[in-house]
Amino acid sequence: MTFRPSASPQVVSICTSPSLRRFDLPLLRSLSRQYAIAQWEFCQEPDEPIDLHLAITSLHEYLQTCKGEVHLVGHGIAGLVGWLYARQYPERVRSLTLLSVGVNLATSWHSHYYEQRQLMGCSRETILARTAFYLFGYRDKEMLYWLADLLKQDLDNSLVPHSLYAPTYIPPAPIPVPMLVCGAMDDYVIGGENACHKWQSYLKDCDRLWISPQGKHFFHYLQAQSVSKQIHSFWQSLVRISNSVALKQESKHL
Repeated sequence: MTFRPSASPQVVSICTSPSLRRFDLPLLRSLSRQYAIAQWEFCQEPDEPIDLHLAITSLHEYLQTCKGEVHLVGHGIAGLVGWLYARQYPERVRSLTLLSVGVNLATSWHSHYYEQRQLMGCSRETILARTAFYLFGYRDKEMLYWLADLLKQDLDNSLVPHSLYAPTYIPPAPIPVPMLVCGAMDDYVIGGENACHKWQSYLKDCDRLWISPQGKHFFHYLQAQSVSKQIHSFWQSLVRISNSVALKQESKHL
């Protein structure tokens, strides 16, 4: 399942986990029916330090080639990169959609994995298989070990601002661009519905919070059509707000 990327995108999906990129594709394919979409991918080189600022700089270089503002979409750490970028370069961002991003913006499945490594005496493979179950909910052993291998690749080759002994904390703050925050009630990484509602303190009048009744940490993959509808509705609301402001300004000059 794929989509046709656009050279002049209205929407840019941020990807910081190439090995897990496939789980973004159903949502992007759904959105691409109505919007021009590109997926920007950050590839972490083995000999490079983990540096979020490097990712932000690289994303900025790419977005400068785009015409006008774009809607940014990011899941997990990719959402964190989008939030940091929108805070630094709000003039380039039409809106920001965060998927499975908690109020500690650096919280990810990676940080939970490292917590389990400290608490449990199991092998890495066993903990990864256990993590795969909690992230997706599948019970088939072959599927779990296939997912565990993808998670292993993600740990070893992606932008992960955590380690076994150095968890990262990034507190939330209001940002000047419109924002849609989406999560799932059964997402154990973020903390479920109550944790998602903590975002309310940081949302502006034009912002939205939507919580899927199910789908776990990768709910945007398992519930792609529902998520697509929510994002489309949010973007349409921004168009209505923009039109309303334009009409008010026009009436002042009459």
